[in-house]
Amino acid sequence: MFFSIIIPVYNRPDEVRELLESLSNQNFDQPFEVVIVEDGSDITCESSIAQFKKTLQINYLFKKNSGPGDSRNYGMLKAVGDYFIIFDSDCIIPPDYLTNVNNQLQNNYVDCFGGPDKALASFSNIQKAINFAMTSFFTTGGIRGGSEKISKFQPRSFNMGLSKKAFKASKGFGNIHPGEDPDLTIRLWKMGFETKLFSNCFVYHKRRIDWEKFSIQVTKFGKARPILDNWYPEHSKVTFWFPTLFVLGFVFSIALLFFLIDLPLKLYFIYFTLLFIVASIKNRSVRIGLLVVKAVFIQFFGYGTGFLKSYIKVVLLKKAPEVAFPELFFKTVKKTQVIGLTGGIGSGKSTVAALFKEFGIPIYISDVEAKLVMEKKSVIDKITALFGFDILDSDGQLNRNKLATIVFNDPEKLKKLNAIVHPEVKKHFDLWIESQQNEPFVIKEAAILFESGSYKLCDCIITVTAPLEIRIERVLLRDTTSREKVVARIAAQISDEERISKSDYVIENISMDETRDKVKTIVRKLGIL
Repeated sequence: MFFSIIIPVYNRPDEVRELLESLSNQNFDQPFEVVIVEDGSDITCESSIAQFKKTLQINYLFKKNSGPGDSRNYGMLKAVGDYFIIFDSDCIIPPDYLTNVNNQLQNNYVDCFGGPDKALASFSNIQKAINFAMTSFFTTGGIRGGSEKISKFQPRSFNMGLSKKAFKASKGFGNIHPGEDPDLTIRLWKMGFETKLFSNCFVYHKRRIDWEKFSIQVTKFGKARPILDNWYPEHSKVTFWFPTLFVLGFVFSIALLFFLIDLPLKLYFIYFTLLFIVASIKNRSVRIGLLVVKAVFIQFFGYGTGFLKSYIKVVLLKKAPEVAFPELFFKTVKKTQVIGLTGGIGSGKSTVAALFKEFGIPIYISDVEAKLVMEKKSVIDKITALFGFDILDSDGQLNRNKLATIVFNDPEKLKKLNAIVHPEVKKHFDLWIESQQNEPFVIKEAAILFESGSYKLCDCIITVTAPLEIRIERVLLRDTTSREKVVARIAAQISDEERISKSDYVIENISMDETRDKVKTIVRKLGIL
């Protein structure tokens, strides 16, 4: 089982560095990838990621800001694993986490799991207090701390696993936030998928937060719950009312003091005293015990008042949730779908690309654009530093024939050249696709779509094939070369069989009329026509 770890991030480079450091220290003996989705950040985590490129397999993605749920979905669409593990960027992962997850799935497979969270000794006192408030049996019933019913667990997205099968069936997270976790869980249940708590698969959830942010967060939690209850009434529980009843009861207790009745308020005092004692003992700190009292007070009042406002607006007044609480809903960004088009030399992929262009689909020809990129002075400087100035013409431009002769006969030098050119081409493509953001589909035509790894960025892939002799004949008619050289170039590329195994569509390009019909069929299937 290959794990893809999905991490949405927004302006948190330091958090990502700590998270990646913990992932690099995993004792898991199998490969895994880390997919980091930069959700429209102004402060990127590129420098943090650079520190771990040699120790971790990282796929670093960028997108417009559309919220954590949509970013997780985007990451899962681009991931190559068959099982996704989702973390928040403010988590630190214990060394045996992946090993524990793998063992659990091997022994008791489930398509969706969740794990609890704990506090590290290095956390601040406020972080420890908030962690206690969010995980203790005395506050939330322990649902985040690992005591919730194991076989009917609602995973939280700061520590969650989801199979590729379940993701495809459910289409992932919705656009509500917070509340996207239970929403996804309930939809999975309705489709027949099971969820479980893996109690030994915990993370250290740092929660970089202050009291004001914590109040805003728990208030949003409260607002989201009646919306979810309205969507899924069969999963509504009386216990969801407890924080609201706690707040109303507290206000009522204060009012009773005017009538010299203090028993209800004494009960509140007993509860908070017990909470203080338990928290102080568990954290071995009276100061943290006092901070826990404050955290729980904020938690209950924030959640309780948020719940009540939402219940009145959504349930009693029947307002649309998106209208009543627009701050809970991210607008999903409509993404341009990237179609990868590839094929071996002489297969006629350029011809096929031209046929797609007739339907108004923008085409990015990687070979052509790569040549333009390689004319940039910064790229030429890097190439000459590697191969010497002999590969330049008298006018200071690259002599492509000399360069091709060198790298064709030396796989190691070809690898080094690609390490220079491919990142520059990717940047160029990213800028190009940004200019096509109003287009529903674009096509990226690339001979080495799979070899370069750029297939990972495609939403679907089309491979163009043709019989070997036809391919050889086409190249001989097109280029000044020999049959032996053409055969050698074909042999140096990956096989059609390998391309086909990784593709969504295959076009055998022999007859122009038949090829045109196949292109039209694919266009219809994609919904372009």
